[in-house]
Amino acid sequence: MNNGRRFLAMLLLLISLTAYGAEMNNLGDYQWKSRLILIQSASETEGAVESLRDAHAELDDRDIIWFVNTGAGLVSNQARVSGGVEHDVNELFAKVRSEDRVLLIGKDGGIKSREPSLDLEAIFRRTDAMPMRIREMRTD
Repeated sequence: MNNGRRFLAMLLLLISLTAYGAEMNNLGDYQWKSRLILIQSASETEGAVESLRDAHAELDDRDIIWFVNTGAGLVSNQARVSGGVEHDVNELFAKVRSEDRVLLIGKDGGIKSREPSLDLEAIFRRTDAMPMRIREMRTD
């Protein structure tokens, strides 16, 4: 009986670590779990971190994780950002046009929009029109 309890405790621990403590080591780790907003800091995106923090309920409802490259590092709504994620964000911004300061990435990993500035209402409209999001709203 003692082994059964120990096994159950280990199983519950593993489940909780997977659900809440799994470290995301690169952007690909978010695929099929979260939508992403990536922002390259510039005068056009000034105030982005505050706007994103203020919209946390709407972002959480849409499974959106955000990363803002401030130039001094990556700021996010994630508790911890790995060096691999920071590298992937920098690499992605190096590949897009310089005027593409805000990227919306779908759960499938595809870039859904490229914008020069942050417009959360437009991002929410675009996200809510995605087939996967429509299914999510029906099942909630």
